[in-house]
Amino acid sequence: MTPPAPKNLKTFSRSEEFIEKLKSFHIIQEGHFEYKGKAIDGSRMHGEYFINYRLLTTAQELELAQFYSTAIEEFFSDKKNLIIVGVAMGSLMLPKVVQLSMFAKTGIEYAYTEKREGVLGIYGEQLDKCRGKHLLFIEDICNNGTSSRELVAEIKQKKEKMGITGFSILYGIHRGHAFLMEPKNELYAMGVVYAPSFHTSECPACAKNLPLKEYKK
Repeated sequence: MTPPAPKNLKTFSRSEEFIEKLKSFHIIQEGHFEYKGKAIDGSRMHGEYFINYRLLTTAQELELAQFYSTAIEEFFSDKKNLIIVGVAMGSLMLPKVVQLSMFAKTGIEYAYTEKREGVLGIYGEQLDKCRGKHLLFIEDICNNGTSSRELVAEIKQKKEKMGITGFSILYGIHRGHAFLMEPKNELYAMGVVYAPSFHTSECPACAKNLPLKEYKK
C-alpha cells in the first residue's frame, strides 16, 4: 500500500538510521496486532505495526538522545530563543533525557506541561520560563493526532497571554496516515512509519489469515 504524501511535516535527514535503531531496540515491532482503539461497531482496530517507546531502557534512551540532539540542531539552529517542553509526570522518560542532554550540551532551557482540571498546559513557574521563547514540544508517536490537536488548540487560545513567540512539535515516530495542518510549517518527525489502523474487514493482515502477535514487553 502506497503511503500518502507527507503534508506539513519535515523529517529528520537520518530518519532511516533512527528507525532501524528503534527496530533493533524492539520499539517498532512488525506483524499483526490488535490495538486499543475501537471502530464504530465496537470492534478492536488492527494493524501491522506496534510502536511503544515505554519499552526503552535507560541506556537506549541515552543513545536515542544523541539522534534527537542532531535533529534539533538540524531543524532549529536558527531559533536562538528555543525552550524544550515535555510532560512533567506520568509520561515517558525519553523527552526528559533529551531535555537534560540538550541543556548540558547547548544550554537550551526546558520546561514541563501538566494537566490541571483536565487541561494540558503550562502553568506557574514553568510558564514564566517560557515567556519570550519558541516552544518545542517533544512527543513520542503521532497516532491519530488527537492529543496534538488539543495541545494546538490550547496554545493558540492562550498564546498572547503566555507571551511566547511560537511553537513546534517534534515526534519520535509519525505513523504517516493522519496529518495536522497546525502549527503550520512547524511539525517535525524523527522518522515516519506508515502504520494505519484498520477495521478487521479491511485489515491486510486479517485478509492473509495471519495470527495476532502479542506485544513484546
